[in-house]
Amino acid sequence: MRTTRLGALLASLAITTGTLALVTVGPTQASAPTATTATLTINSQTQVKGQYGNLVGFLDATVTDGNGAPVSAGSAVLERQLPGRSWATVKTDSDGTDGFDFGSYGSHAKGNVRYRLQYLGGTDPVTSVTYAAAVSGVVKVITLWGFKDTSACPNGHCHISGRLIPKTARHKIVVQVKHGSWVPYRTVRTSSTGSYRIGVTGSRKGTKYRMIITGTKSITATMKGYRVITVPARTGATAYPVTRLAQP
Repeated sequence: MRTTRLGALLASLAITTGTLALVTVGPTQASAPTATTATLTINSQTQVKGQYGNLVGFLDATVTDGNGAPVSAGSAVLERQLPGRSWATVKTDSDGTDGFDFGSYGSHAKGNVRYRLQYLGGTDPVTSVTYAAAVSGVVKVITLWGFKDTSACPNGHCHISGRLIPKTARHKIVVQVKHGSWVPYRTVRTSSTGSYRIGVTGSRKGTKYRMIITGTKSITATMKGYRVITVPARTGATAYPVTRLAQP
């Protein structure tokens, strides 16, 4: 009887000890990745505007931890979204040891576009700290029409003229004149080489005109103002008035 009870007690202790050992040797739970913040700007702004082909600034990408310290590990991609399109990766920086840099990409206005930075996360080889992925806010580039303005008043006969940049054929340009309010004056379309020419007249007080180059998905509508002044001839000078173009 004693042997039976002693055996039972030993068996119970063995089971309990084994259970405790089983619980103790369980795997250590991994710590959560360190939170990060991704930031993207261009010319230190989140929205810039410029004429086609002009410099608007350089994209600046930064990734920081919760304390605002720079993260120098992992990789990041620059994504671009064209009007009516989905986001697409255009540049990759797979080495964050010296920060994230995409060179001169996107520095010139070549069309309406949006950018964002995708930090993909990574582990610092020195500190063994793992950083979580993050997405920046959106940077927006608004592109206006560029144009070579050749407006002039040869022999007192003024015209608003020029050529679109980029060269675009059969594109609509609306010209308005100010008579109290802005009213339609003429509507023209560019030639096959993207050029345009509209005759205008002036007055002693100055007649104001404005040219509106209509927009597309890629380029935003662009406005340019003019003022046409007719200066009366002085006594003893030319018998004809002088007409010139000036700032509006």
